[in-house]
This record gives sequence, C-alpha cells and structure tokens, in this order.
Amino acid sequence: MKWLTSASIDELGNTLIKDYMKKQATNNFKVDIEGFVTEYLKLPILYHTIAEKDLSKLGFISDGKTPLTICCNGKKQTRIYPKGTIVIEKCLCGRNETGRRRFTIAHEAAHYIVDKSLSTASFHREFDREMSYTADELKCLFNINETNVDRLAGALLLPSFMVRNYLNKNKRSNGIAIYDDRFIRPEDTYFLQKMASDMGSSLTALQIRIKHLGLYISKPMNEYIAELGFGKDDVN
Repeated sequence: MKWLTSASIDELGNTLIKDYMKKQATNNFKVDIEGFVTEYLKLPILYHTIAEKDLSKLGFISDGKTPLTICCNGKKQTRIYPKGTIVIEKCLCGRNETGRRRFTIAHEAAHYIVDKSLSTASFHREFDREMSYTADELKCLFNINETNVDRLAGALLLPSFMVRNYLNKNKRSNGIAIYDDRFIRPEDTYFLQKMASDMGSSLTALQIRIKHLGLYISKPMNEYIAELGFGKDDVN
C-alpha cells in the first residue's frame, strides 16, 4: 500500500503552485484554485446540483466509468462524464460558501494529482474489484488515500510558503500561541479569521493547515491567566 509523506505532500503542493503562479507566487496570498485546475491541470470544472444518496458528496472527479446523479431542470439524470471532469455541487457557488467551494475544488484536484503520483485511483476507483478485501482492509485503504488527498488539498489551497509569508508580513513569524492545545486569544482568533478570508479559505481549513505546519506555539493556560493579571498576590 502506497502513500506520500507529509513533507513530500507539502513540497509537492508548494512546487505545483509556484510553477503555476510564477513570479506572482512571492507577493500573493491567495491561490486562484479554479485557474490552477482548469489552466494548469487542464481539467474542466462543472457546477451541478448533485443528487446522490450520499448528501455529503459535494465534489466528484470522474474516472470515465462511474456514473453521477445530478438534478437538471428539476429532474434527476445519471451521467457518465469524461475522465478527469470535476463536478462541484452548485450550492457552493453561494456568496457565503467561498471557502468550502475552494477547498472542494482543491480536494478533487488533489485526487487527480495523488492518483498520478501513486498510480492508483480515488475512492470508487481505488481498489481492485477482482480482489476480496476485509472491512478493515477497505477502511485502511480509503483512509490512507483520503489522508493524502486532504493534506494535499490544504497544501494547494494554503501552500506553506504563502502561509509563512502572510505570518511574516503581519509580524507573527513564530506562529500563533495556543494554550493547553485548545484556547486561542480572542485577538488571535480575529487575526486567523482575517487571514482565512484573505487567503480564500475557511477558518477550519486554515487552522488545520497551521497545525500541520507546526505553527501553533503551545503554552500552558496559566501563562494566559497571568497575562490577564489574575491570581497575582496583592502587593498593596
């Protein structure tokens, strides 16, 4: 069973985005993920209402064989798209869905790149249909592939060089303080929200990416309590 290391995935994402953006990569904080997919990977992106039984399916990349059910003009239609066609749930085109739409596109692009890197296929194409797998083997097979894909999606949407450049520009090169692995200062939360907006990401995706990159500075909670001035002995 094959997989990419975390370091390899980050380097792959960095290199691909730098190659796509060229000189603009050094002074830009937002990846044109749609352009990367359509212009660099040469994959078409279509927007439809996906009508699969699995309501959590927001994106799909075709293998040229597996059908996808969509809703068109109020009617369900099952279609087989040309290999490499990416279909994104139409509702993600909403104004408040930018982060989810961009990550979903990056996720499907990552499937395509991982498949090429490992010479395997994604989800419904991953396993050999002629073989008998145990439930545990299938779960492991899918989980490893999805871990690769999710990590690469983050690396494409929020490449490490771009994340670090943004933090450096805002005088936070050391990272973001996190107390007892859960608590973040309100002012830092606001900063992360702005950073996510500037980089075209959801806050959740950005926080996961920062964690993956080791850019959270772990501190004990009592240190924050001391910053607030609580618990100090009254010297008067």
